[in-house]
Amino acid sequence: MLTSRIRYHVVHNTATELLLEEPVCDEVQTDTSTIARAGALYQQEPPPFTTPTSEKRPQTLTEKIVQRYAVSLPKGKLVRSGDYISLSPAYCMTHDNSWPVALKFMSMGATQVRNPRQIVFTLDHDIQNTSDANLKKYQQIETFAEMHSIDHFPPGRGIGHQIMVEEGYAWPGTMCVASDSHSNHYGGIGCLGSPLVRTDAASIWATSRTWWQIPPVARVNFTGTLPPGVTAKDIAVALNVFFKSDVLNHAIEFTGSEETMASLPVDSRYTLNSKLV
Repeated sequence: MLTSRIRYHVVHNTATELLLEEPVCDEVQTDTSTIARAGALYQQEPPPFTTPTSEKRPQTLTEKIVQRYAVSLPKGKLVRSGDYISLSPAYCMTHDNSWPVALKFMSMGATQVRNPRQIVFTLDHDIQNTSDANLKKYQQIETFAEMHSIDHFPPGRGIGHQIMVEEGYAWPGTMCVASDSHSNHYGGIGCLGSPLVRTDAASIWATSRTWWQIPPVARVNFTGTLPPGVTAKDIAVALNVFFKSDVLNHAIEFTGSEETMASLPVDSRYTLNSKLV
């Protein structure tokens, strides 16, 4: 079993390590907190968050990516975890809920999508449902997409998050949001992915932006390689058991040795990100 071969270390505001080929040696400290996600390692100081002139630490990977997509910032402002910002992500994806989002969009009085190239529709949740009501909804979504020149992937094309990666919307170092809880899937290729509610999606359709609070960031450091028969899903399940609520509502940055990261293929990284919801 995976849990019989893992050593993990939880230290608030520092790091969490999983040694994949070591005997069990559980060690938990609670005097500080944690940071991390699909790539590099950065240290996080405890709150409160201050202005750039008094900041001593470098930005986390999450903060660096958010910096690229934050809009209307004061001159010289470096974004930090905890900040409320106005955000214009590279892409915003909706799926079968695209028509409910469209209804919210129209209820705001909006008539024109601000940036159609920013929006992606992927119909994937209820494609086996051939009822008149569902087929009508799919037709309404397709008509709306055509009216506003929005990229639209019909039922049967594939899972929405996978489409976002395969078609090049989600890209390393960028930020994509989606009206779906598994939007952290994009972290498998180093793209910051975040879920958002339908009202926020409608706001992006209308204005190309929404508000967002930058979450605290937790780093998970892997060493070693997986034993035979152990998969990325096993890691995700183990992390969910070990962390419990320690990293609730955090962004998670995964890092590790070159050997370790080379042993985790991209599809495993997608699985790891998608399961940590």
